[in-house]
Amino acid sequence: MESVGDARMNDCSGTAPAPEPKRQTQAKAQGLVVAGMHRSGTSLTAGILERLGVDMGQQLIPADSTNPRGFYEDAQIVAFHQQAFRRLLPRNASGHIDWGWCEEHALDTTCLEQFRPAARRLVAERESKGVAWGFKDPRTTLLLDFWDSCIDDARYVMVYRAPWRVADSMQRLQAEVFLNHPGYAYHIWREYNERLLDFFLRNRDRCVLINVDALRNQLPRFQSLIVDKLKLKTSDVDLSGAFDEDLFGRAEIEDPRAALTALAFPECQSLLEQLELVADLTDERSMPPAIPASIRGDCVVKPSDPEVSIVIPTYNDAIYLIDSLASVEKCQIGNAEVIIVDDGTEDEESQRILQALRERGYQIITQENRGLSAARNIGIANSRGRFIIPLDADNRLCTGFVQAALEAFDARPDLGVVYTDRQLFGKRTGAVHVMDFNLQNMLFGNYIDACAMFRRELWNDLEGYDERLHCWEDWEFWIRAGVHGWNFQHLDRIGFEYRVRTGSLNDRYPTLVARQKLRRHILVNHRQTLFDGLPGRVGSVCHWIERALPDSWKGFWKVVTTNGYWLMFWEAYGPGGLLTWPWVRKLWVTRLWRS
Repeated sequence: MESVGDARMNDCSGTAPAPEPKRQTQAKAQGLVVAGMHRSGTSLTAGILERLGVDMGQQLIPADSTNPRGFYEDAQIVAFHQQAFRRLLPRNASGHIDWGWCEEHALDTTCLEQFRPAARRLVAERESKGVAWGFKDPRTTLLLDFWDSCIDDARYVMVYRAPWRVADSMQRLQAEVFLNHPGYAYHIWREYNERLLDFFLRNRDRCVLINVDALRNQLPRFQSLIVDKLKLKTSDVDLSGAFDEDLFGRAEIEDPRAALTALAFPECQSLLEQLELVADLTDERSMPPAIPASIRGDCVVKPSDPEVSIVIPTYNDAIYLIDSLASVEKCQIGNAEVIIVDDGTEDEESQRILQALRERGYQIITQENRGLSAARNIGIANSRGRFIIPLDADNRLCTGFVQAALEAFDARPDLGVVYTDRQLFGKRTGAVHVMDFNLQNMLFGNYIDACAMFRRELWNDLEGYDERLHCWEDWEFWIRAGVHGWNFQHLDRIGFEYRVRTGSLNDRYPTLVARQKLRRHILVNHRQTLFDGLPGRVGSVCHWIERALPDSWKGFWKVVTTNGYWLMFWEAYGPGGLLTWPWVRKLWVTRLWRS
């Protein structure tokens, strides 16, 4: 399996295909290096330079699904960097060695002399072509002084992008290292861009520094910088189609993630401001607005009578709050409050982020670690809205869900719960469409996520989530709501985005024994409903046996039916079970059970 630092894991590109330009032969072959953080648009920039007549190499990393227009990444340079990083960094260090970064050790660039002969050979091969040449690999950013000593009179095009946009792009790579450690994006961004800025300030006469989002509207200005500042002759080509807005991603004018990133990672914000101050091309959309007061819930804007309360529990995963809080702000709900419940966070970075949010007025309740059920309960108990939305810290609300749910409640006063379909992102992608509520179907397995809207009266009636459960508490909650007679409504729309990652709560209970134990806990409390949902005459027989047995045998019968139900019927009649297969259903035994 390829590592996440290989061809599949480099930055995005928005370049459009173009015919091979005529190379500009010069008296001396000019070397041009493209540098910048991964996922910051270095591929886009290298593709534009290729159009302008710079030979970016013949052995390039091939395009793939994450970058269908191509990486413009020199495979030999990439392999050189990967080998160097493996030698210079501890093999088992925490972080992402392939990108030259780990948590405990800084990359020691003073030990690069052993790699100089190989680097000079790579440069000599490219200089021998006699045309303007260049190469691009984001890893170069960590070794700029080294490469500068290997290339005579080198020129540099340096690219940066706002950290929250880079972090979002890194999540789309579907690499587990970033799905499970989203904070790495900000730490690596800082390391790369500190080195980028330092080199630029010492060599600005030979460098062009650009915010890649500025290329959307300033491609002619970029070409002028290449010609006038770097003294590089270029081909006379039309660059109007070089920037593909849909492929590269649209930069929002007011992105709530900007302000939240500034709170969580102020050092990144400070560095971004320094880059914007000295860059040759800047983008005003990279500077964060004021912290959105509508989601702060502080003394400045605090609804006196909120209609909706959004409760977000967090435990050692506060980094995900940047996305979840930003999604709430994008919904522009209005009269709503957000309550964050810190369920005994121990992780230092999460504690730091929570403290930063607290200091800026976010409503945060802290308790000892008691589990997700208790965290939701205390958050709802301290909320004031008529309607409740439990939102996991690593998920995101979708625009329009809240308003559509409120309209459904207005239309049906008897309604207790409104839920929707969901969009997966992260390790897996795709839409998940769920069925309408049916209590018997719910006994076979949960298909309604915790992220739904329900009335406060429902939570009061059920006396909250079952705090004895540390997983699937939402499943038991919905079953109990159905048993109590509350009505559900399914909206045929995507209401939220569900992050799929290794290490999520459901992944903590992977074994058959653990899953059976949780099912047993749920089913033992809903035995009568369980019997009612059994196929054909089986349920009636179970009811009759339970009534007929003497009291001394009822305990044994309870254990047998609760444990045996999962073994006998779950795998048989549950979703995907044996007796749901069409060819099996035609067998005589199936007809016998249903007679």
